[in-house]
Amino acid sequence: MSAWAERAARRGARRLAAVAAVLLSGIGAAALAGCDSGDDGDVLRLAINPWPGYEFLYLARERGYLAEEGLKVDFVERPDLGGVRAAFVAGEADAMTVTLTEVLRTCDELPDRCPRVVLAADYSDGADVLMAVPPLRSPADLRGRRVAVEDGTATMFLLSRALETAGLSFADVQVVQMPQADMADAVRAGRVDAVATYPPVALELARTGRLRTIFSSADIEGEVVDVVAVAPAWAEDRDEAVAALVRAWDRAVEYWRENAGEAEAVMAAREGVSTRAFAESLAHIRILRSAEQRFLFTQGGPLERAVAHHDRLLRRAGLIQGPDRSGQVIVGEYLQTALR
Repeated sequence: MSAWAERAARRGARRLAAVAAVLLSGIGAAALAGCDSGDDGDVLRLAINPWPGYEFLYLARERGYLAEEGLKVDFVERPDLGGVRAAFVAGEADAMTVTLTEVLRTCDELPDRCPRVVLAADYSDGADVLMAVPPLRSPADLRGRRVAVEDGTATMFLLSRALETAGLSFADVQVVQMPQADMADAVRAGRVDAVATYPPVALELARTGRLRTIFSSADIEGEVVDVVAVAPAWAEDRDEAVAALVRAWDRAVEYWRENAGEAEAVMAAREGVSTRAFAESLAHIRILRSAEQRFLFTQGGPLERAVAHHDRLLRRAGLIQGPDRSGQVIVGEYLQTALR
């Protein structure tokens, strides 16, 4: 019997026992109806930051898809990836929208709460960028330069990969850690020579005309994946609730594909950018429905390979040090439940 089948059997046994207890206690049908309708235990606290791909989760709420799928989601909003991970680590959220970098760092820090990737929202195909002040033209020009990154997030992974292409490492640059929101001011004040960033901050920096893109996620296709990761304790016994999140996501993506102008206007307004700028960002992001994600979750597939790549670079940078937990994080069963 597979591990998934064993978990399902345990869930079934526990649920049967619970139902029997209810019936024997004489609570009866009214209590059963209350269980079916859901309670506070089924509320998913989702830590989330501004990013065009994640806006589809808000769109799912605005369109009523989450409610129609029987799932209540409380959005725990944070300004950047670092804030999202911090909320999860502090127990303020049951799930988070992050990249594989944040997933692995959390597993290293909290092995008993190692988050499970249940949805691959998108591939970044040029939206995550390394931007530099002229005359810097390539990653090789960063030797000895000050580069702003968001501590312990995918921006460090992006910088690491950029430096790797030039035969450099973190030791060859001055890494300046700061929140995304401070990067524009740091560039204007001349405190940094380059920044690793993503929308909406990347859009703001591009508008200034002060910087040029010298490397992006398009140069490492398929390696920067934005995911929804859920705490194992919350997901246990809630396979249908997690599958409901996937179905609501699918419906939001489908709505966008059929009503792009209207959907992008709604999502752009929430991000505080123009509809045109939001659409331009989406042009560098590959949004994925669950059917398109199926191959990602296969054993030995793209997600497992990407996790292994992130693990290797994070260890090289000294950002994770514990046992290799990459085999724990990719869980495709919820996707399969949603597709069924």
